[in-house]
Amino acid sequence: MDVSPAGAVAQGQALLQSGVAVGVLRKSLDIEAQQGAALVKLMDQGAGLGQRVDTLA
Repeated sequence: MDVSPAGAVAQGQALLQSGVAVGVLRKSLDIEAQQGAALVKLMDQGAGLGQRVDTLA
């Protein structure tokens, strides 16, 4: 394990980059899920489905 100041800075930068990458991927997946839900809703409306609310589900 590198305990030099330069090593600590490099490790901190790597952790920050990893965190940013995970955040970007998470946001991307959230956007895709929202778009998928919107597409399903659009398709259901076009097929005449979703006209009633199932209160028993």
